[in-house]
Amino acid sequence: MNKLISIFMSALIIISIPLTINAYADEHDVNTEPDSEIVEQTNAEADEPAHNWDNSIPDTPDIIDESPVDVPNLYEAVTEYIPVEDIELSDFNEEMYVKDTQDLSATIFPANASEQTVRYSSSNTSVAKVSSIGKITAVGKGSCRIYISCDNMTVYYDLRVKVKTESINVKSKYIVIKPNEQFQLEANVQPAEASQELSFKSNDDSVAVVGPDGVITAKSVGSTSVIVSNEDTTILVNIIVNEDGNGTTVQNKPDTDTSGKKDITDELTKQIKESIDNIVKVNGISKISSSALKELYGTDKTFTVMFDDYDLSIRGQDIFNANNEINTILDLSETSDGLLINMTDENKLPGTITVSLKNDSNTYKYFYLMNNSKDYQMLNTLSNNTIKISSVGEYLLTEKNMNKFKINIVWVLGAAGVILLMSLIYIFTKKKYWFW
Repeated sequence: MNKLISIFMSALIIISIPLTINAYADEHDVNTEPDSEIVEQTNAEADEPAHNWDNSIPDTPDIIDESPVDVPNLYEAVTEYIPVEDIELSDFNEEMYVKDTQDLSATIFPANASEQTVRYSSSNTSVAKVSSIGKITAVGKGSCRIYISCDNMTVYYDLRVKVKTESINVKSKYIVIKPNEQFQLEANVQPAEASQELSFKSNDDSVAVVGPDGVITAKSVGSTSVIVSNEDTTILVNIIVNEDGNGTTVQNKPDTDTSGKKDITDELTKQIKESIDNIVKVNGISKISSSALKELYGTDKTFTVMFDDYDLSIRGQDIFNANNEINTILDLSETSDGLLINMTDENKLPGTITVSLKNDSNTYKYFYLMNNSKDYQMLNTLSNNTIKISSVGEYLLTEKNMNKFKINIVWVLGAAGVILLMSLIYIFTKKKYWFW
């Protein structure tokens, strides 16, 4: 009997093991397809709420906002690249002198270009240099290109650098020749690096003509001037054509026509007489005759002869001897002390004349007259390079005080005398002690 019970219990255990395993698999294996009966039971249970929830709260799908949401477009957020199309300068001087400067101001087109940084450069820095802010400095004679760059755009401007002319020199600015004669006008430019290409032009071809090589040919009696110029400087050479011409300067030469064709003296006298203005001006005559001075004498009129370097004037009320003619060609020469004016003509002056210098490069301060002992006697101080001369002689315009050295000598001698006097007083007051 016990054996039958043991067999029955063993069979029961063997049968229960598979049932237990299947039940565990149904509960934990999510990948196992549920039986149709179980699925139907689950759906049926889903129709009835498992919990007693508040029906006022909508189900989750009902609270989703289905309105469109603005999402930033990453492609549209990137700034659009705008290239530089052109570069222009508001002003540019194509020619400069050595040591001159100019400032460049560049404008970018279009104005809203992505790149706005401007770069400057020179093709030859020995001719001109340009800074990072566009300041050009002329360095040496020659030509170069100035480049202006921005982004992928580059433009350039051609620049020429010249050496400034200091002077055009001729042997004489006052020439007198006879009709049908020729005179070779020789001129040179300083400094040598400046433009040496000179041009010549006569202001009156009926009196004298001039060729491209500077050869002057006199045509008829009269006066004119020849313009001598290079690229940046001009001077005038006065030409007097009369029967006494000899191809030299017109100093001490009268402005009369002995042939009777044209009387320049009578023309001046007539001009002074008929002038309704108090100032009568003429250009470049070499002498004011006694006839013209007599017409001017005692009047309120001022007669002025104009030259390139100076103007010479005389007032009618300053004339005291109208028989003394005036040679208007002054002998001017530069010295180490200043400008020397030599008026040692044997003719006396008719009165006080005024000389106004036109050269602004020299501003003189003192005006001296050399006396018979060859010492300079100061006449007055100058403020505008205008002097008054009433007698012939040698005059000096200078920035130096020519009497300064003499004044120092006087002070030195005076101081030495005082020291000597004090020494003698000391010796005489203390001499009693010498014999002890």
